[in-house]
Amino acid sequence: MAETGHISVLKTVPMFSALPAGALTSLAAACRTRSVRKGQMIFAPCQAAEQFYVVLSGRVKIFKLSPRGDEQILHLYGPGETFGEAAMLAGIDFPAHAEAVEASRLLLVPRRVLRDAMAANADLAMGMLAGLSGKLREFNRLIEDLSLKEVPARLARVLLEMGETAGSDAFTLPATKRQLAAQIGTVAETLSRALRKLKSDGLIDVQGSKIRLLDVPALRVLAQEG
Repeated sequence: MAETGHISVLKTVPMFSALPAGALTSLAAACRTRSVRKGQMIFAPCQAAEQFYVVLSGRVKIFKLSPRGDEQILHLYGPGETFGEAAMLAGIDFPAHAEAVEASRLLLVPRRVLRDAMAANADLAMGMLAGLSGKLREFNRLIEDLSLKEVPARLARVLLEMGETAGSDAFTLPATKRQLAAQIGTVAETLSRALRKLKSDGLIDVQGSKIRLLDVPALRVLAQEG
């Protein structure tokens, strides 16, 4: 039996938005949930992608490791977001690591369950395509940022996105500064210098983990041109 809270979260997932209430309840009931503690690995490269995941609560990071062991965070996912679906649909192994950055609860959607749901509702297939297209754009932008843009520009973009997610120009960083550094492809010391630069330029205010965006238009220019 699917919990009411699970259904509420699934209703916010774009790929499931076209499903009627009964189909959504059936989908949730056919899946199992998994609780993971902070720092627990969810999957690793070369592990068969037999299901994908919906974050019901908590936060998960997707990352890769360089040959030197440096971590590059590809994305941070929170409630109502999904991960692992591209590898599952392609029938390949997961290409990256997934780890809980805080205690989290996940819904595991097996390939069989998704296939049956798609067969019963064609709009779900369109939702999946739209979701995957969005993630492809995100990764293309990440590659562009890492190859062409300086750290302050990458930081400006991420801070703007965090502000949009929070619905406010003042917010608390949802990740540690070390995780934020890995997300924009740098190290903590360089991140600290970039934060100080944005603060000295009057673009942001920083008080510990609390951020206030003081000049959003200038941050947008920096994110685009940096």
